[in-house]
Amino acid sequence: MSYTMTFDASHKVGDGGGHRQSFFRHIARDADEKAGFAFAHANKNIVPERTRFNFTRVNDGAGGFRALESVDGRPPSQELEDYLVSRRATVTGRKRKDAVPIRGLILQLDPKWFDDHNPEWKTTGPNEDAIEFMDASLVWACKEFSHENIVGFSLHLDEYSPQLQVLVTPVTADGRLSQKDFFKSPADLRRQHKELREHMESVGYDVEMRVTERSREHLSSSEFQAKANRLRDATEDAEAEKSTYETLLVSLENRAKNLDGREDSIAARERELDAASADARRAQDAAETAQHAASRSRFAAQRAIEETEQERELLRATNERLQRVPADVDRWLDKTKVGGRPLREAFDDDMARARKARAEVRRLIDDDSPLPEARNVNRGDARRSLDGPQ
Repeated sequence: MSYTMTFDASHKVGDGGGHRQSFFRHIARDADEKAGFAFAHANKNIVPERTRFNFTRVNDGAGGFRALESVDGRPPSQELEDYLVSRRATVTGRKRKDAVPIRGLILQLDPKWFDDHNPEWKTTGPNEDAIEFMDASLVWACKEFSHENIVGFSLHLDEYSPQLQVLVTPVTADGRLSQKDFFKSPADLRRQHKELREHMESVGYDVEMRVTERSREHLSSSEFQAKANRLRDATEDAEAEKSTYETLLVSLENRAKNLDGREDSIAARERELDAASADARRAQDAAETAQHAASRSRFAAQRAIEETEQERELLRATNERLQRVPADVDRWLDKTKVGGRPLREAFDDDMARARKARAEVRRLIDDDSPLPEARNVNRGDARRSLDGPQ
């Protein structure tokens, strides 16, 4: 199967309000943590216990990248700022106040690829194939934006899926700071994404040649995080709803298994089994579709309750009708004849069939036979035993 390749270049980092410093600390949180610096992060998807597995590097200014260090008691993330300052010092053109000094790129393999080829990444880290493919995406970025403009990068392994964060400062070959020269238009972003996918295909990654939702929408990091949080919350709500209905299903199944098997209550047992089976089916349907139709599931549960109440009313009415059978019915059966035949014989024949049906129901129940089959076997005879001889 083919896999997606995410390319998100929507995050712009400005100069004011401490935005850049916070961003660098977010990117290099593993290096800061190892050096004893702790900073709060707004991203709720971060799993602090796995931050130590992240891998962050800064441009060494000599065609490669190196590990970050704490210099003069400063957090290691400050080295990203230091390289940015040195790179911006090469700008000779007019420096606009609204210029964007940093564009954050997210290059991410399909989470499904990790499920299929590197499922243990959360505990053992990326395997050789994962490292090869993520390294290939970094090589493409260095070629597309020039190595000198890659301030640094970080492989984040403490979020929902491994992702490569690449920091680009848009300095042109003629000494201008101009992000528009590197990110010209939506069409050019699509071109970059297409070429990235082609590059990944050339190194053996079975890439799907279409853009991902994230790249197509061009969400900023904060917008994408907000959307991810909303999706996570909605999923949690749906899972809770599903759990509720699964509990209801188990309760209904237990109720069906524990129905009283008294012979004189065969009609009541049949109706209870019907109601339990119908309730179980509705509850199962509600559980399977809870994520997409939680409100419809709640309606189904309410409907099940109402139908159960109706069954109870029907059972009470049936019992009342049976209680009203005249005490001298035996004498009437012996004295009355239909077609020259005593009504007692017809009654006894019906009772024999009813007993046979009840025995068959008990046998099916003891054998754990499916409820619908048991219901089909005895419904006619059980109804005749309630209604009396025909």
